[in-house]
Amino acid sequence: MLAGIFALYTLIIVFGETTAGDSGRIALLGFLLWISTRLRADRRLRMWAIALGTAAVAVVVVLSAIESAIVVYGAVGACSLVLIASAMTAIVSTLVERRRVDASTVLGVLCVYLLLALLFASTHQVFAAFSTDYLNGAPIPPTASDLLYFSVITLTTVGFGDITPASQLARAVTVTEALTGQLYLVSVVAGVVAGWRSTPS
Repeated sequence: MLAGIFALYTLIIVFGETTAGDSGRIALLGFLLWISTRLRADRRLRMWAIALGTAAVAVVVVLSAIESAIVVYGAVGACSLVLIASAMTAIVSTLVERRRVDASTVLGVLCVYLLLALLFASTHQVFAAFSTDYLNGAPIPPTASDLLYFSVITLTTVGFGDITPASQLARAVTVTEALTGQLYLVSVVAGVVAGWRSTPS
């Protein structure tokens, strides 16, 4: 799962501004959703993940052929948002059911953290599709790689200042992301790592 998330980051950075990159991004997100549902015993969840991923790819491909670039841009953000939220839900529900903390639990918690950056990047993309003045320091609309970069530096509270929120909506999402990132690190990640270290070998 972790390798798939890193592959997705790379895909967005390298090919994020192309139609093939959009389709590839949605297909890889669908695959990650399917992997996250494989952790569950219920086979229906895997079938649901395949159906959702396939539908998302079909929506993006069809819209790319018949709609304007800004509509496709918003649809890619919305489909990404749904797939990422679904994958995160599957991972979190699996982690909650685990009785002990082990290396898989720690990796699962880290996967959720990396998916949070993608979730907020997709949220920014959806809102940027409807706003001509969403971010300063980025093109209109911002590229997928710019949004991922902005999301990661916000989630980690690095915030270089080269890309900044330009609208009240962007500021609200940015504040939510920064708080979420910090609270997740100091509570969830710290708690899981502490539980892992205190578990006898």
